[in-house]
Amino acid sequence: MKKEPHSSTPLLELDRLAVTFYTPQGTVHAVRETSLKIQRGEVLGLVGESGCGKSTIAWAIMGYFQSLVRMEGTIRFKGKPFTKMLPSELRGLRGRRIAMVYQDVVSSLNPTMRVGPQLEEVLRENLNMGKQQARHRVIELFENVNLAEPERVGQRYPHELSGGMQQRVVIAMALACDPELLIMDEPTTGLDVTTEATILDLISELRQRVNAGIIWISHNLGIIARIADRIAVMYAGQIVEQAPVKALFRNPSHPYTVGLLNCVPGSTAITEARTKLATIPGTVYDSKQPTTDTCLFEPRCSIAQDSCKSGTPQFFDAGDHHQSRCSYWSDVRPDIWGKNEPVIEAPEQTKAKPLLTVTRLRHFYGREQHRIPFIGPVGLAPVRAVVDANFNVGPKQTVGIVGESGSGKSTVARNVVGLLSRSGGDIHLQGVLLEPRVEKRSRKHRAELGIIFQNPAAALNPKLHVRHAILRSLWKFPKLRGRVARERAAQLLESVGMDASYLGRLPSELSGGQQQRIALAAALAGDPQLIVADEPVSALDVSVQAQVLNLLREEQRNNDISYIFISHDLGVVRYMADEIIVLYAGHIAESGPANSILKPPSHPYTETLLSAIPVPDPEVTPSRIRLDGPVPSLRQIFKGCFFAGRCPRKIGPVCDGVMPPTVANPNSPSHIIYCHIPLEQLSEIQTTSTGL
Repeated sequence: MKKEPHSSTPLLELDRLAVTFYTPQGTVHAVRETSLKIQRGEVLGLVGESGCGKSTIAWAIMGYFQSLVRMEGTIRFKGKPFTKMLPSELRGLRGRRIAMVYQDVVSSLNPTMRVGPQLEEVLRENLNMGKQQARHRVIELFENVNLAEPERVGQRYPHELSGGMQQRVVIAMALACDPELLIMDEPTTGLDVTTEATILDLISELRQRVNAGIIWISHNLGIIARIADRIAVMYAGQIVEQAPVKALFRNPSHPYTVGLLNCVPGSTAITEARTKLATIPGTVYDSKQPTTDTCLFEPRCSIAQDSCKSGTPQFFDAGDHHQSRCSYWSDVRPDIWGKNEPVIEAPEQTKAKPLLTVTRLRHFYGREQHRIPFIGPVGLAPVRAVVDANFNVGPKQTVGIVGESGSGKSTVARNVVGLLSRSGGDIHLQGVLLEPRVEKRSRKHRAELGIIFQNPAAALNPKLHVRHAILRSLWKFPKLRGRVARERAAQLLESVGMDASYLGRLPSELSGGQQQRIALAAALAGDPQLIVADEPVSALDVSVQAQVLNLLREEQRNNDISYIFISHDLGVVRYMADEIIVLYAGHIAESGPANSILKPPSHPYTETLLSAIPVPDPEVTPSRIRLDGPVPSLRQIFKGCFFAGRCPRKIGPVCDGVMPPTVANPNSPSHIIYCHIPLEQLSEIQTTSTGL
C-alpha cells in the first residue's frame, strides 16, 4: 500500500462523542462529550485509570455498539461520518482499513478454530489471497511478532497457547492487512519487555510504511513516552489534558496527569535512591453518576478550590498546543501530591538462615517419546522448563524473578507452592524438606506458603462472593469459624484498603485492582511466611499498581513476610526486590543483589532486558539492542551456553560448545554470572554503551 499525500482532513475525528449504556443496574455514562483528531502517520496515546472510558472510545470507533446504547456526537473517517456510510461500507472498513487489537485476547480468538486458519480467513476475506499465499503470509506474520516455531503455531488452538502467545497472534491478525487506522487497546499488557520492544518496532515500521494513524491505549506511560506523538489524558469519560508528548511529560498541566506520572516506578538505575510511589487517593468518579456542573476530579484533587465545585472547567491553553481542563493549571507542580519519601530498606540478612532454599530444581513437562514405541530415535523430547535452579529467600526479603515469557518463571513459582510436582531437586522451608505436591504437605507448610496469581479474575470463583476466597483460608489454616472468622476477614480487607462491604460482592462487581487486593487478602489469611506473587500488577493501571506495590511492602514490614516476586517489568522489580534472579530458557543466567544486577557488569541477557525497558521520558533515546528470534525450544539440551543462539555479545565457537563458567563479581561476591566473557570486558562494553 502506497502512502497517500498529506491532507488537512484528519484521518479520524471524534466530535463531542458521548456514549451511554442502559443496564439493569442503572445508566452508565461511559464517555462524556469527548473530541479528538488523529492525522495520518500520527500516534495518539490515550491514558487514564481503568473505568475512564478509553476502551469504550475504541469500541465506538469500530461501531460495535447496537442496542441499549446511546451514542451522541459524530465519528468521521477521512471526513465522512459513520452515520452516512452504508452497512457494506462499514464492513469494508473493519479489518482492512481500520483494525483493532483488543484488550481481552481470549475473547478475540475463536476457541473452536486453530489460530492459523483464523488468520488465513482474515487475509482471504479482506485481501482475496489464495489459500497457499495466505498460509505463507501467516507464517511471515507469526515470525514478525516473534512466535517460536511459526510453522507449527498455526496448527494450535487458542487454549494451547500461553497468554503472551495469544496476544501476539491477535497483534499479527491486526497487522495482516496493513490498516490505515490501527487501534491498540493495551496490546502489550501480557508481553515481556523484549517482545514488547519488538512489537513497538513493528508498529513504528507500519506507521512509516503505510502512513497509518494509531490510537495507542495503555496504562504503561513508558510505552506512551516512546511511541506517541500526542497524548490525551482521560478521566471519568472526559479528556482532561491534551499535549504533544514531550510537552506533557516535561510540564504536565493537570493535577490528575501529575498524579499518574508520580505513580510510575522510577528508573532502574542504582544511582537513584528508591522512593515510595505516590498514589492518587480515592477512586474514579462513578460512571453511574450524571455529569455535574463541577470538576469531576475535585473530590480527589490536591489543589482543589471552592470554585471547582461551582462550575465545569473548560479547556485552557497552556501554550505549545497544550490544553488542560483545569482552572488552576498554572499552579500545577510536580510536588502537588507531596514530597518523595525514601523507601525503608530491609536490613541485610547476610548471617540469617534462609527461609526457603531451592537446590537444583528441575521441572520437565512430558517424557521422551519414540517414533516407534520403545525403539528407534526419540521423536519428541520433554519440555525442559526449569533446569538446575538454585536460590535462597531470606526472612523479610523479596527475591525478584525476571525473564521473557517461556523462561520458566511461573513454573518455578508453581513448584515452590506445590501446584506442580518437581522433576528433580529439593525445596526446604526453614530447613524442612517440602513434599513435591501441595496435597501431601502438612497443614502448617500449606499455611506458610501463599500465592497471588497473575489473573485474579480467573483465581476467584465467579459464582461465589469474594468472602469465600478469604474465609476458606481462615477455615483451613487458622481454623477460625463463625463471627471470629468474619471479623478476621473484615480486618484483612481493611489491611488491603477495602471495607467489609466488599465481602458480599461477586468478582464481576469489582475492578481489576480490587480483585487483586482480594487475592492478596486471601493469601494473607493463612498468616504465611512467604508469598509467591506471579505478575501481580501486570494488568493494573499505574495508580492501582502503586497502591498494590506499597501495600505489599507495608505488609512485609508489618508482618515479616518474604516474597518471590515475578514480573517482566524491571522498574517494578527494582522497586520491590532485594535480590534478582534472571531466567532464560529454564536456566539461571544471573543472580545476586538488585543493586549489583542492575549495573555493569551484567549478563548479556540482562543487558538486553534492561535496554528494552520503555522509559517514561520521551527525551531519552531508546536503546537498540534487540534479540533475534524467540526463546529457543525448551525441548533441546544445550551443549554450550543456553543464550548463545541469540546473544548480541557472542565471542565465538566456545559459546556454542562449552557450558559457561560460574563467575562471581569481585565487587559483590553473591552476584553470580554465567558467561564466557571476562567480567572486566563485560563491564567495559556495557559501561560504554550506557554512558555510565
